[in-house]
Amino acid sequence: MFVAFLHCISAPRIITMRLLGLTVKFASQCRTRMARGLSQASGVQSALVRLRDLAVTPDQTDAYAQAVKIYNPAYSYEHPAFVAFPNDVEDVKRCLRVANETGTPVVIKSGGHSFGGYSTTDSNGFVISMKCLNSVTLNGDSVTVQSGTCWGDVYSAVDKTGYVVIGGCVPAVGIGGYIQGGGYSLLSRGHGGLACDRAEAFTMVTADGNAVVRATNDENPDLFWALRGGGGGNFGVLIDVKLRLAPKPNYFVWSRLTYDTVEDTEKALIAVGKSLQSFPKELNLDIALHGFSGRKLLTLDAVYADHHEENVREALDSLHPTVISPPKKYSSFFDFVTEYSKRHGFVHYEVEPVYVKGTMIDSLPLYLARYFAELEIPDECLLEFVHMGGDIMAVRPDETAFSARSAQYSFYTYGRYANKSDTSKRDEVISFASSTYNAVRQTGCAVGSYVNYTDRFLNNWATEYYGENYPRLRQVKEKWNPIGRGSLHFEQEIGSDSSFESI
Repeated sequence: MFVAFLHCISAPRIITMRLLGLTVKFASQCRTRMARGLSQASGVQSALVRLRDLAVTPDQTDAYAQAVKIYNPAYSYEHPAFVAFPNDVEDVKRCLRVANETGTPVVIKSGGHSFGGYSTTDSNGFVISMKCLNSVTLNGDSVTVQSGTCWGDVYSAVDKTGYVVIGGCVPAVGIGGYIQGGGYSLLSRGHGGLACDRAEAFTMVTADGNAVVRATNDENPDLFWALRGGGGGNFGVLIDVKLRLAPKPNYFVWSRLTYDTVEDTEKALIAVGKSLQSFPKELNLDIALHGFSGRKLLTLDAVYADHHEENVREALDSLHPTVISPPKKYSSFFDFVTEYSKRHGFVHYEVEPVYVKGTMIDSLPLYLARYFAELEIPDECLLEFVHMGGDIMAVRPDETAFSARSAQYSFYTYGRYANKSDTSKRDEVISFASSTYNAVRQTGCAVGSYVNYTDRFLNNWATEYYGENYPRLRQVKEKWNPIGRGSLHFEQEIGSDSSFESI
């Protein structure tokens, strides 16, 4: 009894001591964080002094507004202390060395189209914009492109040859992040796979800013493997990439199939699901369910080359179109992609915040066809299925860092909300996008999320983005840009999923 009594009166003392210990620890960590914040503020000002000749700062109002502009206004509240515009490789190296020596966080911006906002940062850090490194060099059946180039500039240059280049579906998208995330294209199915599958060599500045390295099958093969699907901002700063070109068709054909009733939509989606494995690889069939138009509408956008026209037409007839538009033909791939990219009202930079959530799928089961046919879609949302498969599947899942080679479609919900301060509308869009994502995953057809569509709300993101290739990617990351060292880091970088700070 006496022992029990002693235990009872001593227990609160033990608890109090533990709580005091936690209080002391918490206070200590608060002081550490405050000191770190002051140190970062001091560091970024020191960085600015040393990079003044390359920097655009907030006091340069108009130039700064353009310099910090990103595709997704949802993250436009993050204002870097300055934006550095390197003119050449030596400037890139200097930016990274200064960031590391001053302890200043830094992010890389190619085109600024990161859905998750990872091409900007807050006032404790700065952005390295690759905009001035934008050369396109043609050499026979290959092209070398600097990472600040937009795909439209590449298409325009290659249009003058007898070739096409596999690249982004939107001309304004930058090379740097896109190519490192894999990069699917309107040409992927029938003209050689992902953009990264056409890469022959990369040039990269190491994260410490001390070296310029080349990555090929023979030189730094671990880095060459990782840069093809490992995602931008992980290993260093990409300077350029050499890409193999593909023979150019005489012209490209675009035809739209439209369905505007639940019954017709269900019938069409079921037909697509049944035909996925038998579609000719030369047919790129993008699917969209519209809320933007104010009424529910299913469109199937068929893209193909002239010399595959007969096979493709037979496939399209099997999809029971209620309305089929007259085919549009383009001899210029640049002209075609420019028009095609506007089909859902997408623009270079959104004026409203957006949220994108999705997953790649290897089939379109009957349940999903019926689910999407009956689904009520908010006016602010668009559901899209971007065609994959074909030549993408010819590469083994472990041959590059992009592992989702069995995917037939990349599905995502694209939602706009008018005001980033209107949390109720934002939450409505995120809730709807999450519900469609969960519905797809529950059918068992999901094979992982596309790393170029970064999603800060994605659970288990490391496995979703990289699948079974993640352990190897962590090893490459540890070699080239270790967690906890240097300044080139971001929230969903490889290896950060297991690093956290307790309080």
